[in-house]
Amino acid sequence: MALAVIMLAAVFLWINWYYYQRTKLSLDEDFGFRLRTLASLVASSVDPDNIPLLVPYDLEHDTDEKLVSTLLEISTDHSLSNILIVREDGITLFSLQPGIFPTGEVYPHWNMDYPAIIGALEGTPTATALYRALDGTYLKAGYAPVPLDAAHAVAFVAVEANVDFLHGLNELRNILILATAISIIGIVLFIWFVEKATGSLIRVQESLMRAETLSSMGRMAAGIAHEIRNPLFIIRSSAEKLKASHPDEADEIDGFIIEEVDRLNNTLTDYLLFSRNEPAPWHPLDLATTLRRSIRLVENSGEKGSITFETRFGIEKAPFIGEEKKLQQTFLNILLNARQAIQDAGVITISIHVNDKYYIIRFDDTGAGIPERELEKIFEPFYTNKPGGSGLGLPIVKRIIEDHGGSVLVQSREGAGTSVTITLPVKNISRGDRDEQDTHRR
Repeated sequence: MALAVIMLAAVFLWINWYYYQRTKLSLDEDFGFRLRTLASLVASSVDPDNIPLLVPYDLEHDTDEKLVSTLLEISTDHSLSNILIVREDGITLFSLQPGIFPTGEVYPHWNMDYPAIIGALEGTPTATALYRALDGTYLKAGYAPVPLDAAHAVAFVAVEANVDFLHGLNELRNILILATAISIIGIVLFIWFVEKATGSLIRVQESLMRAETLSSMGRMAAGIAHEIRNPLFIIRSSAEKLKASHPDEADEIDGFIIEEVDRLNNTLTDYLLFSRNEPAPWHPLDLATTLRRSIRLVENSGEKGSITFETRFGIEKAPFIGEEKKLQQTFLNILLNARQAIQDAGVITISIHVNDKYYIIRFDDTGAGIPERELEKIFEPFYTNKPGGSGLGLPIVKRIIEDHGGSVLVQSREGAGTSVTITLPVKNISRGDRDEQDTHRR
């Protein structure tokens, strides 16, 4: 479509400029014929008996009133700016505008119009090509021999057109230049708009395809996870019985069977949470309390003394309406990721503050950090760089927070730790109200 618009604009401009050039050429030819005719008319009005004198004529002191009157009449009737009689060596003998082209001096256009002047001196009325002066106006002159029927004239007549005659052509040219500039700007803006629109459509299409793919994968994962969970339960139950029957081998059973079954069950749980995203009722809760509980759970589940948890709570309470279980799961996922990123010993700093619109919850760790090339992929489902990871922890975090009207920002530098910032709206609404508003919008 963009190519078609560009081609149409190019054809339109080409037609306009072609029309302008044809108009200019037609005016040049018609005007040239007119000037040759007027030059011949002036030449026929000059008394051949005065030509042998070849002396510059002075309008103030010479008394050939008939010649002056005749040439003034021709100039006025035919919109000429000047009429001159010039000797064959270029000296101006007569000029209706002596202030501009004084007599007794070399004709100013002698060199510029020399080919046309030579043609006139050889007995053929001629006219110059149409040309533009430095001020942007168009000029044109006609020449004829004196006397008119002389094969080798000793002088020639020069008639110069009034520039106002071609003023319309100059305006037409300026209009075409403006139209061309506007068309080029319009084409550039149109191409920019098409590229932006096309890019947006491609991104939307990719997003829809990704969503459809993830939906299919989620349904498949949910089905597989559901079918696997029952055998896992049987395996774990059997392992518990073996552990009770063979206490001397309890450590091996814990390490090789129960532990691996629990790890696989956790992975299946992540798949089910991501695929189902089942809605739950929203209730009033305290984000600060939920955050403290999550910190305490992670702190008590790890090795004592290896990792320090620091809290910087700017508020004691953070009233909110949402799904407390899912929000706690979000905080736990982030805290567990931070703990896993710290290899030996380090610090995890958790803070919560509030401004006019948002609660700001931040998790900072002194772990290994995330490589820059992986930052843009961390929210993609099933993407992970951790052995045994499902790649669903952060995607679940992102979806839960966005479902609550918030956002997640991850900043990291390899070797310098990671910072996860969660923002949640202070004035959020219940799911029921939100669903009702969505229904009204639709």
